Amino acid sequence: MTQLGVAIVTASSALAGATVGGLFTLLKGRQEAGERQADRDEQQRHRRLEARRDAYIGFLKAFGDAEDELHLLYEFRVPASMAIFEDAQRPVIKGFNNLFQAKLGVEMAGPAVMAAQAQRVLDQLYSIIEEYEGCFKENKDRADATSLIDLVPGHSRLANRLNIQRDRFTGAARVQLGGDVDEVPREVLRNYVGDLARLE
Repeated sequence: MTQLGVAIVTASSALAGATVGGLFTLLKGRQEAGERQADRDEQQRHRRLEARRDAYIGFLKAFGDAEDELHLLYEFRVPASMAIFEDAQRPVIKGFNNLFQAKLGVEMAGPAVMAAQAQRVLDQLYSIIEEYEGCFKENKDRADATSLIDLVPGHSRLANRLNIQRDRFTGAARVQLGGDVDEVPREVLRNYVGDLARLE
């Protein structure tokens, strides 16, 4: 083989080696980029789940606090003046406002189905506050001393509806956070799936 032939074979081998090496480097770079993107996606998903968990727990805590304050209305006794009732109602309204702020956190964390569930809890709590306020206005001058809870028609029905809405929110939160769906009551799942269908 002549020197020219040796040079051509050597150059061709070097070129082929560089091409194969470059191809492997390119493939390895793409694989690493894909792995980095997958890691970023997983971290983002984890942060989103953490934000949702925090928002849902914050909402349930605010709900518990607001529910505790409701007992001030349940135990309020008439006859009494409007000023005394408003003083007793003030912590209840504050609890409602805190629950409203927590609902905004749920809206921010998402998804919309959870915001809808939180709104139902808020609406039910508000309806109880309105019911007790109306009952007080009707009975504030009553002659015999009585607790409002004994005067509100269907108190247990109202309280039961509030618990149902809380349970629906809790069940939907479990589903959103990847919890065991088998632990969520069927009625709660039906409500959740219905909400999903309406919101899409």
